[in-house]
Amino acid sequence: MATNLAQRRGALVGRARELAKLERVLDRLAEGRPWVVQLYGEPGIGKSRLLGELAHRAEARGWLVLDGRAAEFEQDVPFGAIIDALNDYLGTLDSSFVHALEPAALQELAEVFPSLSGLAHDTSIRQAPPDRYRFRYAIRAVLEQLAARRPVLLVLDDLHWADPASFDLIAHLLRRFHGPLLLGLAMRQTPPRLAGSFEEATRAGFGTRLDLGPLTLEEAQALIDPGLDRTTRTELYRESGGNPFYLEQLLRNRPRGLSSAAAPERLAESWALPPAIVAAIHDELARIKGQCRLVLDAAAIVGESFEPEPVTAIAELTIAAALAAIDELLEADIIRATATPRRFRFRHPIVRRAVYDGMRPGWRLGGHARAAAALIAAHAPASACAHHIERSATAGDEHAIALLIEAARGVALRAPLTAGGWLLAALRLLPADSDRERHLGLLAEAASALISGGAYDESLAALEEALALVPRDQAARRADMIARLAYAKRRSGRPFDSRPLLEGALESLAGIESHGSVDVRLELALDRFWHDEFSGLAELTRPLLADAREQADPAMITLAGALSSLASAERSMTDAAAELAEARGAFDTLADEQLAERIYVSFYLGLADLRLERADDAFAHANRGLDVARMTGQGVTVTPWPAISSQALVLKGQVAAAARLAHRAIDTPRLLADDWRTVWALEADSLAAFWVGDTERALASARDMAARSERAHPFLSGRAAVQLAAAEYADGNPASASARLSTLDNEPTRHLLDCHAAHGWELLIRSQLALGETDRAHDTVARAWRRAESAGLAQQMATILCARGAVLLSRDELDGLDRTLAEAVSLADAAGNSLLSARGHALAGIALSARDLPAAGIAELERAEETLFTCGAVREADSAARELRRLGRRARRRTRRPDERSSLEALSPREHEVAAQVASGKTNREIAAVLFLSEKTVGNHLARIFDKLDVHSRAALAALIGREAGERAGEPGAEPPAPPAP
Repeated sequence: MATNLAQRRGALVGRARELAKLERVLDRLAEGRPWVVQLYGEPGIGKSRLLGELAHRAEARGWLVLDGRAAEFEQDVPFGAIIDALNDYLGTLDSSFVHALEPAALQELAEVFPSLSGLAHDTSIRQAPPDRYRFRYAIRAVLEQLAARRPVLLVLDDLHWADPASFDLIAHLLRRFHGPLLLGLAMRQTPPRLAGSFEEATRAGFGTRLDLGPLTLEEAQALIDPGLDRTTRTELYRESGGNPFYLEQLLRNRPRGLSSAAAPERLAESWALPPAIVAAIHDELARIKGQCRLVLDAAAIVGESFEPEPVTAIAELTIAAALAAIDELLEADIIRATATPRRFRFRHPIVRRAVYDGMRPGWRLGGHARAAAALIAAHAPASACAHHIERSATAGDEHAIALLIEAARGVALRAPLTAGGWLLAALRLLPADSDRERHLGLLAEAASALISGGAYDESLAALEEALALVPRDQAARRADMIARLAYAKRRSGRPFDSRPLLEGALESLAGIESHGSVDVRLELALDRFWHDEFSGLAELTRPLLADAREQADPAMITLAGALSSLASAERSMTDAAAELAEARGAFDTLADEQLAERIYVSFYLGLADLRLERADDAFAHANRGLDVARMTGQGVTVTPWPAISSQALVLKGQVAAAARLAHRAIDTPRLLADDWRTVWALEADSLAAFWVGDTERALASARDMAARSERAHPFLSGRAAVQLAAAEYADGNPASASARLSTLDNEPTRHLLDCHAAHGWELLIRSQLALGETDRAHDTVARAWRRAESAGLAQQMATILCARGAVLLSRDELDGLDRTLAEAVSLADAAGNSLLSARGHALAGIALSARDLPAAGIAELERAEETLFTCGAVREADSAARELRRLGRRARRRTRRPDERSSLEALSPREHEVAAQVASGKTNREIAAVLFLSEKTVGNHLARIFDKLDVHSRAALAALIGREAGERAGEPGAEPPAPPAP
């Protein structure tokens, strides 16, 4: 078995609730679907021990358990945790299994896993061209084949120390795996590259998060010597804070553990360990002397886990002496044996950290040098040596420079961030008299790798340094560098400050044929978009689109077509629609791997979809971009995609769902930055909050958006003004809203009033009517209608027709009002926006009552109020209800806001059926007979229901169902609860 259970099978105290949840997770995998368990907690809290218990229980069920751990000092080793988990087991697989894999996949595995390295030179394996994502597919293929035999548990401990390539692989497995795979992941905090994937897994119902807190005093007593007096036991618990590892350290070092002076500051500051714990660890290590300490230090150089041979080389001892020292360290419980022969681990990563930090700096430097020499002598791949070379090589060491470059190029496709780091390390080792071309080449290569891995901020310094080295007379080379610099700035959230460089580069390329010209023109086109200069954008995008067609580049066609459509929308919707259709067609041909290389095209295509009111397309394109970004480690750039999806839902009238999605998009630490992504997310949140009637939130997000817009770039301020005006209007301040929007009622900013189906125009008209300015409102309607009619967009026209209806009502001009509102409703229905249609019905109801047709008016208003509430438009629904009360008809009592989801609504249709049967008192056997399921499947469904609803018994489930049914029964005309539609 490729497990390390031995070191995790100590006493387990407490954690009854967590163990119950893990048991339910193990039961769920019988359905044959993947699941992920995330364990969170501070160092020493028991994450590893609980993972060990999960692995033990999985093995008891006959599962295959693969167990690995990331290490703090090996974060630059690509796929380190994955190699630790799978390498030994892959080496035991029979050749028929291995050779059943696709040759390209086998080639990838052989290049990464030492146990398969012999296959790398097998001439019978056809060599495939390089592919950045093939390794992920290869790992998934192996695990899916293993899972087809029996369920697989892949345990990865200390995930917060893993390398970016491992994060990307995990994201890929979470999105694409088919079969019974359970990922057991322990970490202190969520790695940013996995935040979106974890959130989606939990939301989709195949993820469980467990946050481990401290043990109670009663639970901790099981770990404390019962011979100690009560006061001492209590003091030990207090000093440990209920942390099992800290308590263990204090007990190991009594009586000095409670009073020792603090150890070196670096360790204490790094993890904020209590000083007494730091001192206890160092007291324990201080007892290790002579050759034992030498071997211990050498082991810390090797890593979290180690074998005797490299330790022997680093310590410069005989194998016999090293093995004797290992025996003593095992007896002292500083290290522990693993299930793999000749493999050992430190008792805890904190212990290894203390050993590593406690070494003499000179010895540590020499230790890494000896480790590198031993690996090179053993013909290890360059990537295995680079970690030690980086920490020990001296400036001018040409062999070290060559090895780092070789290692970087070997992993560049699979782990571009690691490659970029090694190339920069090689750069630092260059001799002082090294020529400029050599510096420039390494800087450019490092920047490309960092950009490929999404480290845009880190790439900027390399690109700026490289640009300074390019001679002025090398125009094409400088242009290429400038385009990459502008790209990195744009992708890091700074799309506004590259214009002078780009224009200078384009001018310098006059008369020169260069591929860099296309890249420069593309970045200039994006610059024009971000500066709201649509005429200049059109001039650039048309030739770009022609170039993209000539090159048959679907990603470029998508981007150029989307940008061209956005530019054309200001003058010809016919052209805009044709260009958007071409962009959509090209996008549909993109494989995920191609989209990942230019993930940002999803955003611009989504914007073009929204501009032409293609809500379903915008939603689909944004969601695909989001999925691919998360699978390929680009999750830090995805904030705008949920915003586009939310705005698409608003265009569909589903504003409660839009509000939930937008709120998730802004509820993230990434919004600390004042960049366009933040502003875009806040716009979606304010817009959705306005429609659901959450004025306080709409105001907060709009004000935040306005403040950040001023700091980021003036282009964004106009969009912020529309949302702030909406929130002010909702807050009872139409004068401020009218003044703010009137400043946009001029060219070239009127297009901002057109956005979101003429949301800005309608707000301006509403505000003017609220101020009694009916003549101004009438004139505004005329201007807005000319733009809407010219655009020919159904929702934009329907919105202005509703606004015209409101103006006619206020002026008591009822002739033609019915026709106006009927046309508005017809357009809204055709566009699929039930909210907009309901608003037309509400106005029609008011108009009918004004014409002394109260019965017809009441019918229209009741229909409108019901639809508006269902959509989540609480303010509009309340307005319709007030009109009904004015007409003497009482509106239905609402007991739950539409954005407050019933707990039962979290269940799938099948789970809803099972829950209803449980509430009726049936046993699992009876339920199985009624629903034509096996008893085991019923049990699995019930376990999932308990977890989703956070109940722990059939009685509690029945009580919850009864309580929610009672709430519905209290509503006039309420129907019995029914399962949600599939």
